[in-house]
Amino acid sequence: MKTTAERKPRDKSVPFGLLKPDAPGGANRAAPEEDPAGLVAVDPLIHERTRLAILTALATSGDRSARFLDLRDSLHLTDGNLMTHLRTLEQAGLIQRNKTGAGRGSTTTVLLTPKGARAFKAYLDQLEALIEAARSGQDAKA
Repeated sequence: MKTTAERKPRDKSVPFGLLKPDAPGGANRAAPEEDPAGLVAVDPLIHERTRLAILTALATSGDRSARFLDLRDSLHLTDGNLMTHLRTLEQAGLIQRNKTGAGRGSTTTVLLTPKGARAFKAYLDQLEALIEAARSGQDAKA
């Protein structure tokens, strides 16, 4: 085993090697696929707890949108934390932010884009595949 001094430092802009900074499409992420062990990989962009909660809230709302303040309050986030995750999702094209008004009277609405809806559905399909694989493995042992 290599000592700490011998190891190449991890590129912290690429979380745990799951994201590819040069991935096409501008989303800076690789498409989830099967790993060598046969397990289905989930999309790390969506799998992060807060971003998953944001996308779930949007996908389950009637018009696939929510006001910034409603998201912040229902998810118990600070303004800054919510904005950070919204920027990440927006850069990937999964959501869109619309701001009306100015100053204290402004309202920001967050919308799930068609690309975001497709990505969220694909994520759910990945989770279902993982659940099925886990159940199949347990059935084989029983």
